[in-house]
Amino acid sequence: MINPVLLIVIPLLLAFVGVMFKSFSKSLLFFGLVLNTIFAFFAQKGSYELGGWQPPFGINLLVDNYSLFGIVLINVLFLVSSLIGMKKIGKYSLPLLIALAGLNGMVLTNDLFNFYVFFEIATISAYIISTLHGKYHQTFNYLVLGSVGSSLYLLGIIIVYAVVGSLNMSDLSVHFSGLSQNIQLIVSILIFSGLAVEAKLIPFNSWVRGIYSNVNTLTAPLFSAVYASTIFLVFGRFFSNLITVSGPLFNIFIAITFITFIFAEASATATKNMREILTFSSIGQAGLITGLFLIGGGYAAVLQLINNAFAKLVMFSTAANVYENNSSDSIDKAAGIFRKYPLVGFGFTVSALSLIGLPLFYGFYAKFNIINTAFNTNWIIPLVILLGSLLEGVYYIRMLVKLWVPGEEHEEATEKLTTKFSMNKLFVISVVAVVVGFLFIMGGIYPELFGDFVQNVSTPLKESLSYLSVGVM
Repeated sequence: MINPVLLIVIPLLLAFVGVMFKSFSKSLLFFGLVLNTIFAFFAQKGSYELGGWQPPFGINLLVDNYSLFGIVLINVLFLVSSLIGMKKIGKYSLPLLIALAGLNGMVLTNDLFNFYVFFEIATISAYIISTLHGKYHQTFNYLVLGSVGSSLYLLGIIIVYAVVGSLNMSDLSVHFSGLSQNIQLIVSILIFSGLAVEAKLIPFNSWVRGIYSNVNTLTAPLFSAVYASTIFLVFGRFFSNLITVSGPLFNIFIAITFITFIFAEASATATKNMREILTFSSIGQAGLITGLFLIGGGYAAVLQLINNAFAKLVMFSTAANVYENNSSDSIDKAAGIFRKYPLVGFGFTVSALSLIGLPLFYGFYAKFNIINTAFNTNWIIPLVILLGSLLEGVYYIRMLVKLWVPGEEHEEATEKLTTKFSMNKLFVISVVAVVVGFLFIMGGIYPELFGDFVQNVSTPLKESLSYLSVGVM
């Protein structure tokens, strides 16, 4: 079995070696990605001390079913994203290795300050990687808002340390409910606001459109699948295990998440560029998934997190490829493009239908559980989710019809009418699209294949964190 510390140490060590041997940096990146992905599957559950100091005085990593699933998902998605965007990596191999270490650390750490360090490592790497699109003012905007978010989080944990005397997450999960109401209120607001920037929640998400709408075949899957999944996993950990929110503050947080969901889904119906539609869809999914975590629906949230991660991996990669080859990702101009590239069209279509939640696809099982979970809270939230899903269906079906059927509504679709747009270097995207499409169909026909697995993954979210229950190793 593998010590999970290696998932952080290996990419950092390879990045250091890459500084000395720059000509091998790309090879080092893929060596590290493959090694990390294999090691993630064999990581052993337990509590791992760093530096020989026992928690809560020392820092430790915690591997339970939830974090184990997180590191497997992150490393697999990171490897696939890098393969899709291989041609775009260039001189960005070292920031990518550092980003991988930071993202693994965010999911594994059981210490609030250690999380802040990994959070900074991952976000600074994201700022650097986002410069790939050459729109530096958008990166600057992202940097400013990201810095504000991390500062708010830091202020929150300073207050926690002053009151509790420990930054260990297991300690906070036990002691948070015993803190005074005012302290709980301040800490909850600060940490929620800090994470909301990266989680893309209103009103902290003004950076998202500038970054996501200009992504390429490397940054598209990296941001929409890898970074997004990581922050959702972290949000679920914080607001399921550590911080209990109730009363008016709970209502405010819930309102923020579901307003984000509805506003983004409505905005997506008003745009006609593929990457912009997917950007708004990503913001909407962020609102839905974080909202589910807040109402205690960890199982439904993890189901949808998986649905969103793999669907966006395929759809954003396809949209970025269309833009890179045609200097445009307009749906009207790309009409009929899937007739020329049916394998990619298959994966894109199944992913979109799964996100909508139609029967026979994995997303139907996820959406069914989401609605069931929402009905356990009140009648407003399920109505909001149904309305958002309806809007999602409108813009995705419209996009799919355009991308499969060339010509006007009254015209017969023919090859002659098919767009002159092209897509190149499609091998990896085609393979990923077919595999993901097949898995979404299998998940829809046999949902029990994923149900028990996700149940085991989400079970730790119902309990207080304890580094002792799994044994200090």
